[in-house]
Amino acid sequence: MIEFKKTPRFYFVISVLMFVFGLGPLFLNIIVDPYEVGNIVKIDLEKEKISEKSHYPLWKMVHYPSEKSNLVILGDSRARALRDKYWQELGVDGAYNFAYGGATLHEVYDTFQYVKTNKNLRTLVVGIQLRSFDLDHKGGMNRVPEAIRLTSSSLKYYSNWFTSRISVKLLANSFEDRFKVSTKLDLSLVSTAQAAEPPFSEKGRLEQLLLPERCANCILPQEIQATPYPVYTPISKSHFLTQLGKWGKFWHASVSRRNLTGKFERQVRKNAASDWQSFEAADLFWSQLSEISIWCRQNNVDLIFVIPPTIVEMQQRIAEFGLGAERHNLRKRLVSLGTVVDFDFDNKLTRNLANFTDAYHFNYKISKQIVGELAQLSEPSERVLNLALKRRKEISCPLRKKDVLTRFSDDFMEVLEGKSCRIWRAIDE
Repeated sequence: MIEFKKTPRFYFVISVLMFVFGLGPLFLNIIVDPYEVGNIVKIDLEKEKISEKSHYPLWKMVHYPSEKSNLVILGDSRARALRDKYWQELGVDGAYNFAYGGATLHEVYDTFQYVKTNKNLRTLVVGIQLRSFDLDHKGGMNRVPEAIRLTSSSLKYYSNWFTSRISVKLLANSFEDRFKVSTKLDLSLVSTAQAAEPPFSEKGRLEQLLLPERCANCILPQEIQATPYPVYTPISKSHFLTQLGKWGKFWHASVSRRNLTGKFERQVRKNAASDWQSFEAADLFWSQLSEISIWCRQNNVDLIFVIPPTIVEMQQRIAEFGLGAERHNLRKRLVSLGTVVDFDFDNKLTRNLANFTDAYHFNYKISKQIVGELAQLSEPSERVLNLALKRRKEISCPLRKKDVLTRFSDDFMEVLEGKSCRIWRAIDE
């Protein structure tokens, strides 16, 4: 065995080597700069696709043009589908999509706190849905504080090991034909960036283990017929309409019996159970949304809530888990906070699977149409109006008298229904 004499020179050399290797991530991040914080070195890499999906808030915050943005979109992947370019095609150049894939309401609220310093903000669009109101949704994930921390200090950003991991990933993706670069670096011991969604909570884990499909060899007695949805609760579906009084007629009681396949079938059967089996709406989120509403009114900012469409079978599952009345009350409470544009009900849009890529997500054609309807609410110029009207196919929101097909109202709120779109508004006293 070789022995080294630990002289002062030995310790000096070791210190220099440690210093050089310690600066390695710093130099790498300065050169690659995966989130384009400084753009010190010009390097031809396609960064957006990999970097954004690795940490949505970090990418969005770095590229947020606050001095040009008068319309901001918040929310999860369905809100993210309302892309900037779809607004720009209509002549709405000040729109910025600040939505994240897999976003929680924790992240929506913290992002609002970040953008509210924008003095140019005139319209705030918030994509929202019932399942996000559970504190355990997505494990309570919140990536926004980390993004703010990294963007607030160049040193923290360039010296962060998470940033280094994305730098290596970008290089590997760009030069994979020339070099065998490993992208499986495990730097979790020194990285603090929460760029990946955490696993489900203990409560969610138990529920997942109890799902019938986990029992591969289970056989029902022959005299018992299997049902497509083992946790189906017919009593809740049949009685929730009576809880709503006159509004019971507002929600269709029709039931779809289509034989779904592939991803659609799995999500309606499995994901819906995960969403709704132990769902509890948190008052915390309502207080945060109320704070957003108050700020918007005080600062002359239009607040628009968008409830994105899901396929009709996914809607039915909400009622089957006893949450039909909760779904209605979501809209009723949102009405007191801002305008509600609702696409998630039984209509031609949500019955047509061709409009969706899975049970939750609509395709780009529907995205463009939704943007067209929202643009008419936020930018009612003649040019925007004319371009938006040309987009209309499956959707026509009740924005003018001729667009209104049905009207519902009570002493507190009014709902106008157009083609595959409802607008909920409070009735002023």
